[in-house]
Amino acid sequence: MMADRTRISTRTRLALPAALLTGLGTTAAHAQDAPGGTPVTESPPVASPVAAPATAGAWLDIATAMWDVIQRDFLIPDFGLYRERAPQQTEDNAFSYLWPYSALVSGINALATVDPGGYGPARDEVLANLEQYWDANSDPPGYDSYVVEFGGGDKFYDDNEWLGIDFVLALQATGNDAWLDKARATWAFVISGWSDDFGGGIYWKERDFSTKNTCSNGPAAAMALLLHEATGEQEYLDWAVRILDWTTRLKDEATGVYSDNIDEHGVIEPTKWTYNTGTPLHANALLYRITGDAAYLDEARSLAAAGLEWFGPVTTLEDGIEVHAFPDTPWFNSILFRGYAALLEVDPEPDPQYVEAMLGFAACGWTHARDENGFLNKDWSGRANTDEPRALLEQAPIIEFAATAARLIANGRLSVGP
Repeated sequence: MMADRTRISTRTRLALPAALLTGLGTTAAHAQDAPGGTPVTESPPVASPVAAPATAGAWLDIATAMWDVIQRDFLIPDFGLYRERAPQQTEDNAFSYLWPYSALVSGINALATVDPGGYGPARDEVLANLEQYWDANSDPPGYDSYVVEFGGGDKFYDDNEWLGIDFVLALQATGNDAWLDKARATWAFVISGWSDDFGGGIYWKERDFSTKNTCSNGPAAAMALLLHEATGEQEYLDWAVRILDWTTRLKDEATGVYSDNIDEHGVIEPTKWTYNTGTPLHANALLYRITGDAAYLDEARSLAAAGLEWFGPVTTLEDGIEVHAFPDTPWFNSILFRGYAALLEVDPEPDPQYVEAMLGFAACGWTHARDENGFLNKDWSGRANTDEPRALLEQAPIIEFAATAARLIANGRLSVGP
């Protein structure tokens, strides 16, 4: 394993795409720490270069290296499940919650899409073992937050939506209708969370009627759109538009990004997380792909610019390297990156700066925020490395980042090299 990590580290010193080699660099604190923000009126500054892979193969090597680390230190072979943290702590459950497991599902799904021969079987195994979280006896059935055989847990609508998205992506990659059946069953649970209270929207958690969250509505819209594309059924498209229209009430017009939730009293929780802008961005990109309506493209572009402005200020590190320093929330960031990738793939005048900004940050993490065991610190800028136990939720996202980068390069959506 050490030899493999050395090889990957060498590859990460390759140059970034030429488009990332120019721009302004300014030192800035994380914008989300400020009490407010300003609307985006022009393109945000672009960071100067940070060493990063320049080929699809180099990114694929990063994805596979982290997959190997996770199999080595998180996998519990007798169950095919994973630990929450490594090394496991005495206070930890025997297995991870569903949310971190879903991050691994997304990672292996992305990896198997670009290397189906090498990682298709691993994807199938991870998805099969996921069923240990499925509560078939509930009404409607859905995925519990913990392994059902060992007590189960609450059902979160967003947890089920992340998986539903991956089921449709697995269907696209394999043509196996079993994944469509799983997506339909999961959707039945998801939409059971909709009510006309608060004017509509999907609650965050089953039987908890206190909040409706961006994180339980944005990905539901994206899931419905993917289901519409897979089936041609109008009902899914209608639901997606309805859900997304409701969710816009959580958009903060002052900053151009989304707030967290609205409670039963109509009070909006103003906290900003990267993923809460990533899902409406993803949904708008998909709506443009489906309908051709330029209004959705304009909204996706606006969210992309606002997201970079708010969450990814250009920051100069101690060694003089400049990066767009996104928050120390790797999984949340992976969902914003998913939205950026979706926009890049549908935009008739693609602007790669958003994808490049996040890949520059990922490359910074790979070269500056990894320890001797191959674990990533949750702060990919390398400014706050610690020896705290590593969480699966913080390790798995780099797999989706890197595999998606490999796919975009291989498909010609992202230009690299001299």
